[in-house]
Amino acid sequence: MEVVKRKQAKKPVKKQVSTLEPNESILKNELLKTLSFSLIASISVLSMSFYFSEYSDSTTIRDVGLIFGILVGIIPLTIHQLKEVQRRDSIDRNLPVFLLALLSSVQSGANLIKAIEQAGERNLGALTPELKNLRANISWGTPIEEAFENFAERTGTRVSRRVTVLLEMAMKIGGDVSENLEMIQKHVSEMQNIEKSRKSALQPYTYTIYISFGVFLAVAVLLTTSFFTEIEKVQDGLLASGSGTEGLFGSLASMEIDKLESALFNMAVIEAVFGGLAAGKIGAGSYVAGTKHVVAMIVIAVIAFNLPM
Repeated sequence: MEVVKRKQAKKPVKKQVSTLEPNESILKNELLKTLSFSLIASISVLSMSFYFSEYSDSTTIRDVGLIFGILVGIIPLTIHQLKEVQRRDSIDRNLPVFLLALLSSVQSGANLIKAIEQAGERNLGALTPELKNLRANISWGTPIEEAFENFAERTGTRVSRRVTVLLEMAMKIGGDVSENLEMIQKHVSEMQNIEKSRKSALQPYTYTIYISFGVFLAVAVLLTTSFFTEIEKVQDGLLASGSGTEGLFGSLASMEIDKLESALFNMAVIEAVFGGLAAGKIGAGSYVAGTKHVVAMIVIAVIAFNLPM
């Protein structure tokens, strides 16, 4: 029995290491709040428009309410998306500066972990809070691979994820760390230059979408203000003469101008939606980024069809 007790006493006791879990990104919570607000506001506007349209013979209230209901649902998400794009752009823009700071610290004698901790004290825009979180995770004993993975998930950009992978490889391989950091910094700078070249090359295609949309609006407005008004005059003349559907212009008497104008307006909205999404995909590489173009085109269409001519 004494031998068994001695063996049990010699068993090593595993120590529980307290690690700092990564803070949950507020982006998800903010996105949920924005979605909830947009949905409630959009449903409210749509319900009011359909309710008041029942007391009117015209469909204008319903159509305008439908458009504004869609806008109320899209605009908060657009603002949220623009903020997220600005945050990611700030992170990507400051990553080369962060790598230069790491290179400077390593060349002055600090190791890579210490260099990361020192870089967290710099003003690097939206990258600074993520670096502080990375430094906190490392200081509390989180494994370096897990800390880097949390950093990549919080930043949410392809460039930052690639940088974290390269930094992990530089730490595992060893050797001349400063030379590895210099290569990583040059690689990231080249990637950003290629992305800038891509955006500048595709920018004219975004202008082409707006120009085609403007041409369609111009034709639609000319039809509604010139051609359709002349048809209405012919209809009034036919009714005054009592000829009705008889005669050369009799077929114009049954033409419903309001439905034609509504069809043109709906076509403009459809073109605004698909054209805006295409502009976002071409310009920023994401359909979500096209929501701002969708909102801008819909507003332009509403103004164009409701201007007094």
